[in-house]
Amino acid sequence: MTGDSPRTETPPDRRETLIEAAAALIAERGIAAVRTRDVTARAGVGVGLLNHYFTWSELRAAALERVLEAAEGAVLGQAAGDPPARRDAVLRAAFDPGHEALLQVWIEAEDLARGDPALADVLARAMAELRAGLAALIAEGVARGDWACPDPEGAALRLIALHDGLVGFLLTGVPPLDRGAATAHLARAFALECPGG
Repeated sequence: MTGDSPRTETPPDRRETLIEAAAALIAERGIAAVRTRDVTARAGVGVGLLNHYFTWSELRAAALERVLEAAEGAVLGQAAGDPPARRDAVLRAAFDPGHEALLQVWIEAEDLARGDPALADVLARAMAELRAGLAALIAEGVARGDWACPDPEGAALRLIALHDGLVGFLLTGVPPLDRGAATAHLARAFALECPGG
């Protein structure tokens, strides 16, 4: 065969093409706005092929997982440096306008997960990784003497809960809250959870 021959996708390639198309659409539009016909159009395949490889629930879950994996660094503010520098990066990233689409996807997925076990499973794993990453950052700061915290895992959970609540305020505008105030609230909570930093 010459290099000019059309490429024939193998089944794993087709699965990957569908996941990539769904993930891109979810990242652009939000999970609730994406339909099967949007994914098949983006992937350049028919609906029958999508249904051959996935149920809609399975595809949404795989795509959501891809979106969350790609965004994990942005959410945790994976910056180099010592724990205080990484904490500051987390605070800067927490309500960054560039992450608004991801925050919207997270909120929508939480809502949809109530009736979709596959989405619920993806969110549970993502939340566990997020909590573990934040707890590890807090514990590292304790070990280095940057701050004190008797319960890094509990502190991480409470900080994430506050963050998610503040995101809801920002996205709905009820009550009115700007990003600077949201960041200040989260920074204050971190200081209360981890005094001395």
